Amino acid sequence: MQTAAEYADIVIRDERHKIKNETPTIYTADKIERIYEFHDGAILKYEWQSAPDGRTSAEERYNHQFSLINLPVPNPNKFKKGIVKVINYPQT
Repeated sequence: MQTAAEYADIVIRDERHKIKNETPTIYTADKIERIYEFHDGAILKYEWQSAPDGRTSAEERYNHQFSLINLPVPNPNKFKKGIVKVINYPQT
């Protein structure tokens, strides 16, 4: 991997042979969360939420969000934990 966002791209393209394990953790009408484990030890959290309501703060207004929660081993590109890709709702 050259960038940490490539983990998110693998999930988006549904390249299952590159994913070691997928675990759903939340599944409701308003929110979905899954944990993806990769063969190099990296763990990515995927979050989807329905359209934000008036109570949602600006930083929580995303549609899809991918966060690296465990780093690959080895980590030659020095990836850091945190959000690696966000797909926001279209601006209206």
